[in-house]
Amino acid sequence: MEPVLVVNQSCCLVLFMLTTYCLCWQDNADDGPTFTFPEPNDYVIADLCEWSFGPDDKEGIFESPDYPDEYYAKDECLFFFEASPDELIQISFVGLFNIEEDDHCKFDQLEVHDGRYGFSPLLARLCGTVLPDPITSSTNVLWVGFFTDADIEENGFSARYRYIKNPHYSLNTSLPIVGTMNKDVSVGPEDCFFKLDDQFDGEINSSVLRKAIMDQGRYPARKVDCTWEINVPVNYKILFEFHEFSLSFVNECDYNRLIVYDRYALDTRQLSEFCSTTAPSVMTKTNRGYVRFVSTKEVDRNDWELIYTAYRDKPCNTTLSFECGQHICIDHALRCNGRPNCWNYASDEDNCQATPPLLKGKIDATLGVVMTLILLTTFLTIILSCRHSWIRTKHKAREARQRRTVERGAVQYLMDTGEVSGDCSSDIKTINPESFQRYKYSEVGTAGGGCCVGGNGKNSHGNYLKPPEQRAGTSPRSNRNSDGGESSPGTANEYLEQIMDRRSSGTGPGIFTREMESGQPVPSKHSKRTWNMFV
Repeated sequence: MEPVLVVNQSCCLVLFMLTTYCLCWQDNADDGPTFTFPEPNDYVIADLCEWSFGPDDKEGIFESPDYPDEYYAKDECLFFFEASPDELIQISFVGLFNIEEDDHCKFDQLEVHDGRYGFSPLLARLCGTVLPDPITSSTNVLWVGFFTDADIEENGFSARYRYIKNPHYSLNTSLPIVGTMNKDVSVGPEDCFFKLDDQFDGEINSSVLRKAIMDQGRYPARKVDCTWEINVPVNYKILFEFHEFSLSFVNECDYNRLIVYDRYALDTRQLSEFCSTTAPSVMTKTNRGYVRFVSTKEVDRNDWELIYTAYRDKPCNTTLSFECGQHICIDHALRCNGRPNCWNYASDEDNCQATPPLLKGKIDATLGVVMTLILLTTFLTIILSCRHSWIRTKHKAREARQRRTVERGAVQYLMDTGEVSGDCSSDIKTINPESFQRYKYSEVGTAGGGCCVGGNGKNSHGNYLKPPEQRAGTSPRSNRNSDGGESSPGTANEYLEQIMDRRSSGTGPGIFTREMESGQPVPSKHSKRTWNMFV
């Protein structure tokens, strides 16, 4: 029995050592799935006991609640000072100073931090009855917190603050050039802070952080310490859920970590610190939370995304809230907003017809591109159609002018002479577009030759539209038939009467729209007004 006992003891020792080694190797990494909801109705308004002093509040007094009477048990109060950039804050204690005494001030204490947050460098932790020396900040911001426990209440404190000039302040605030790999480039908590107020939900991610650092001209920075302050409406708590969590150095919290605080960015108010492979959900007990990201190496290789949601404890007010699972209620405005706000599952996005914001943005962009293409195509089609119509109309107009020129030339010829040579008589007797085209190239369009040309070869359009006696430089045409004999004066009229007969009988294309005077040619000066050719 003794060997078995020794073996069992050895196995237990080995298991204990392995467990201890794993826990130590993780360097306090918090990536386990353990998660418990805060107790229902365990809630405190974040700014219930707070005072803030800005650049215009140059000096004044601040005191513990009910001073010089006893302060309250289990109380938390904040005094925040922010002067102008070229000023410092100095506080000096006056009158009675009495805070529950302890060697390490672990029961009731007054903490003074040199910076914007409770995790900023500690200048003093005060308690007891001895009046402290004056305290001066090294920057233009100062954080003072007063905390008490459940036992023993004293008179508290009274202090005077004033802003003084910073003797070391310089206007030279030039930043490193973007893209330099200077190892000294860093972004501290006083330079990198964000404040999100009165929203029911929101998103924080590493991409936004990188852009903010780039906007400051400090990219890439080797060291980064940035903080987000989230304030939701009163009577709501905050749910933090990670949808992506990937750090450069796993389980190396000294190199990269993400910390969540409740109410104050103070070490004693820290809810969780993540530096492993996963990050479970976190819930606050107040309507204010802080998220702090710290990285000392390879900032660009950290990728994380955090969604925060304002929630209430059950039972839910169905008029104002939407029930999320067994524990929480969210505002109705978060229903179907494209972002999963319910804890552990997105029931608030079930059976939604609304398009998620991210997807809606992509759809809107796609529709915009499609509509632009449609409008551009329509515009080009209209332009091309108009151009084609204009070219076709221009071509038809040119053909019509050419046809009218030929027709008028032919008619003028018939009116001015009664003799036709060659085969032109047959063309005139069978007046048609083809015949007029031949006239175009023989009489009107060809100078000095062709059939139906006068003896001197002059055939300009301007001459044909004038009476024979007004033609400049034109010789009278010969009144001869093709066989050399004299033609009768009515030859031209006979040809025109034949054409008129064809028009009236429908056997040939019509030329005239007005009846001719019997036996007399119509004067050429009226031809443009009285003759319509093939219309």
